[in-house]
Amino acid sequence: MSIEKCMELYPKWIVITAVVLYIIHRLLPYDYREKFPHDNPPPKFLGTFSLGELIQYIIQVLVFPIIIFIAIALKLSGNSGNIPYIVFVVLLIIWWFVPKALARIIDGW
Repeated sequence: MSIEKCMELYPKWIVITAVVLYIIHRLLPYDYREKFPHDNPPPKFLGTFSLGELIQYIIQVLVFPIIIFIAIALKLSGNSGNIPYIVFVVLLIIWWFVPKALARIIDGW
């Protein structure tokens, strides 16, 4: 896949990722069992997002299409082994947990 095609698809993937992650955010907000006291949630910054959640959301929305394009490029580059899949899974794990940890640090949660 060429860079031009990736740049053409990037905005579409951002919209799709944003919608899916917003639905996940609405269904699975911060879990109040993780920290005590329960009555001290992080303050809301913008709508239903705290500042940490908003930063996590923005990072994840902008980075996910890049991870997809990297995985596609690795697969199309002629690597016939499991390397593209391993790289994809490692990048997805980093994509999910690093922004989440950053959000927890920012919110002090």
